[in-house]
Amino acid sequence: MTDNEFISVKSLKSPKGAFILGHLPQFNTYNKHQVLERWVEESGELFKIHFVGKEFVVSANPDFNNKVLRMRPDTFKRFSKIDEVLKEMGVDGVFNAEGDVWKRQRKPIADALSVKNVKAFYPIILDKTETILEKFKRYSENETVVDVQKEFMAFTIDITTEIAFGHKLDTINNKSNGFQKHLEVIFPMINSRVTAPFPIWRYFKKEKDKTLDRSLKSIEKVIYEFIDDAKNRIEENPKLKEEPSNFLEALLVENKDVKFTDKEIYGNVFTMLLAGEDTTSNSLSWAVFYLAQHQEIVAEVRDEAKVVYGAKDVPSTYEDIESLKFANAIAQEAMRLKPTTPQLYLESKEDVVVNNVSIPKGTSIILQNKVAQTEEGNFSNANAFEPERWMASECPMHKKHSPNVMRAFGGGARYCPGMHLAKSEMIVLISTLCKHFDFKLEVKPEEIRERFEFTMYPENLKVTLMPAR
Repeated sequence: MTDNEFISVKSLKSPKGAFILGHLPQFNTYNKHQVLERWVEESGELFKIHFVGKEFVVSANPDFNNKVLRMRPDTFKRFSKIDEVLKEMGVDGVFNAEGDVWKRQRKPIADALSVKNVKAFYPIILDKTETILEKFKRYSENETVVDVQKEFMAFTIDITTEIAFGHKLDTINNKSNGFQKHLEVIFPMINSRVTAPFPIWRYFKKEKDKTLDRSLKSIEKVIYEFIDDAKNRIEENPKLKEEPSNFLEALLVENKDVKFTDKEIYGNVFTMLLAGEDTTSNSLSWAVFYLAQHQEIVAEVRDEAKVVYGAKDVPSTYEDIESLKFANAIAQEAMRLKPTTPQLYLESKEDVVVNNVSIPKGTSIILQNKVAQTEEGNFSNANAFEPERWMASECPMHKKHSPNVMRAFGGGARYCPGMHLAKSEMIVLISTLCKHFDFKLEVKPEEIRERFEFTMYPENLKVTLMPAR
């Protein structure tokens, strides 16, 4: 193939935009992911956009996206601004690391979040599940209208902080503390800075920037104290080398050859907090959004729960998770229809050709993943909530089912190492809540909108819990 046969970025179609600002005014909104979806309809699966002259290639083609993800980390890297913003905040972990630094960190991080260690963490998941169940029972008795997205965020915060370094919060019962308040400051500001067209905070700090600096210093102080405590515990209790009780201990145990610095350990604990809260809680919220509209599916999950863990309130062993196949199907279907990370931002590290498209070094790329997950060509009745499509017995050959286009946990070598943990949390809570409750939407489905703030969540999702019939 000659150079003339390649498709250049300059020749790609582009949706309508403003003269100087380009596509920024349309994109700078609460639903930027849906803006991209509309542009896919307007310009096709591969097109270009620009924000005040900064050009991006956008792809909704699953084959193109899969190839790009498989070329990480050697040919493509995470969008530079994400790494830039996180490092500016003192965070340098596997999430934003690249090249040899990423390769050095990847295995011990993956090992620390392996199935073996997630199994060891299961008592924490179980404890928080029992705690939120008791709270939801009170809501049910009082017929309280519940903001489930807020409640699930508290659930995942409590799990993630205890699994990360053994720090017990009780955010579920509204027992707030300084640590949790600092996290609430930091995460929205990461999103704000990554999407900002100009880094004004480097030249003039508003009050919110000063508040962020104070929160970052407080979190850093606390985490470094936890690192020292964990090192001492491992020295005093050799059993922890075989059965670490949290992610930080597991990371220190796995750190035999890599020899992480304390700064790198801090960065990885911090990014676990970043990655472990929003995505899981938002996926749980979307699952309830659909379950509230399908009581017959709730009944099926309930029946499965009764078979797997009988008269118990919750699945008491990690092995129960493997038998909760329909609860797992609910989670998969919610992530298919409402992916909390509907797009990924990458950048080419060298000149490369992907599917005949010639991409110069330094090209910014947005991989739009939701479109493929809701296309009839990939899934039969693609826009319907049909979790049975994920059950082996319910997927006859004549139906379309392409799970390989799913990108809930990324893809290629840089898939999310927290996948097992996130799935475990979701399956256990979905099963538990369906066993005990029916769900009633308190607003019309069309009044619940998708909102994107680093991750995509349901805004205005209000639910009433009723005792299971």
